[in-house]
Amino acid sequence: MSDFDLIDHFIARYGINLARAEEVMAMDSVKLANMLCDPNVKRSDIVPLTTAMTPAKIVEVVSQMNVVEMMMAMQKMRARRTPSQQAHVTNVKDNPVQIAADAAEGAWRGFDEQETTVAVARYAPFNAIALLVGSQVGRPGVLTQCSLEEATELKLGMLGHTCYAETISVYGTEPVFTDGDDTPWSKGFLASSYASRGLKMRFTSGSGSEVQMGYAEGKSMLYLEARCIYITKAAGVQGLQNGSVSCIGVPSAVPSGIRAVLAENLICSSLDLECASSNDQTFTHSDMRRTARLLMQFLPGTDFISSGYSAVPNYDNMFAGSNEDAEDFDDYNVIQRDLKVDGGLRPVREEDVIAIRNKAARALQAVFAVWGCRRSPMKRLRPQLTLTVRKICLNATSLKILSSRRTSSTKTVTVWKW
Repeated sequence: MSDFDLIDHFIARYGINLARAEEVMAMDSVKLANMLCDPNVKRSDIVPLTTAMTPAKIVEVVSQMNVVEMMMAMQKMRARRTPSQQAHVTNVKDNPVQIAADAAEGAWRGFDEQETTVAVARYAPFNAIALLVGSQVGRPGVLTQCSLEEATELKLGMLGHTCYAETISVYGTEPVFTDGDDTPWSKGFLASSYASRGLKMRFTSGSGSEVQMGYAEGKSMLYLEARCIYITKAAGVQGLQNGSVSCIGVPSAVPSGIRAVLAENLICSSLDLECASSNDQTFTHSDMRRTARLLMQFLPGTDFISSGYSAVPNYDNMFAGSNEDAEDFDDYNVIQRDLKVDGGLRPVREEDVIAIRNKAARALQAVFAVWGCRRSPMKRLRPQLTLTVRKICLNATSLKILSSRRTSSTKTVTVWKW
C-alpha cells in the first residue's frame, strides 16, 4: 500500500470486485484471453471475471490476442445490442444556421449522438442550441453535446442547451491529474453533478495522453490507459470515450500501436462500460491506413464506432479533422453493403436531405425570433442548405447575434417538450 499513488488507491477502493480478485488474479491469462474470444462463453460469464482484475492483469490478458481475436471478443463484449455512431458538427465561422442544417442531415443519416465545439468560446451557447434544434428536426431523440472547458460544459447542460457530456478527461498517472488541478475524486464529483440533473455523461481518455503531457513514468501506453478505464469504472460513470482519440498520432507512430487502440476499446467493453471507440481525430493522409484503423471497430461493432465521424467536410471540422468525414458517406455505406455490416449509418436521397436542411434552417429562424433577432430572408440561408457550397456561407457573427448569444447563456431551455 505504501507504493500506491492516488490512482491506485481510488481503483482499489472503488474499481475492482475484491470478492473475486484473488481467484481471478491466479487464473492463467491465456485461458482468460481464450474465454474472451470464444463465442461459446457468454458475456455474462466474462464480466464478473474482468471486473475483478487489476489494470496490469487485464493488459496481460488482452496482450495474448491478435486483432482478429480482439474483434471477436469486442463483438461479444459491447454493451449495446446494435452498434451506433456519433458525429462532429462544426464550422470555422461558428455559423449557427450551418450547424443546424448539418445536424439535421446527420440525424437523418443515422447519427445517434452529435457533438459540436467552437472557434470562439463565447459562441458556445448558440452553437449548442443550433445543434440541438437541427438534430431534433432531423430525427427526434438524438443526443447532443458541446465540447468546452468543463465548468462551461456543465453549465450548458444544466441550462438545457445540451443533452450529454463526453469530454471530461481522466489520465493514467498522478502528475497529469494534479497538473490540471484534478484528482480521480474531483472527476467523480463532476460526474455526480451531471447525474444529479439527469444528464448522460462519459469520461474521455486515450493511449498516448500521458506521453504528450510528459508524465508517462516509463510505463506502457496501454497500461496507463487501462488505469484510466478503471478510474471511469470506479467513479460510477456509465461509459468512456477512448481509443487514443486526439492523441492518436502517438500510438499510430509505434509498432502495434493501432492494435493497442483496439485493445483499450476491448478493455473498456470488458469492464461493462459503454465504449465510444474514437475513430476520431485524423492521423494519416493514407486512405489505406485510416480505413484499416476504422475496420478494427467497424467490423465487430462497438457501442459508438466513431466518437467523432465528421458530418462536415474536414476543412470545417473544429476538432482538427476526423478519420472519416462527409466526403466518405457514400464509401462508408458501400462498405456496409459489401460486408453486410451495420455501421450505424444509412443511405439517403438528395431531395430528402435538402428538405430536412431547409426545415432545420427555418426552425432556427424561429429561435432567432424568440431572442429578438431579425429574421433572415431564406435567400440568405440557402447556401447553408447544400453541403457542397458551404464555403460561400455568410458569417453570422453580427452584433445582434452576439447579443442574443449572451442572452441565451442565461436562459433555461426545456428540451423534451413535444
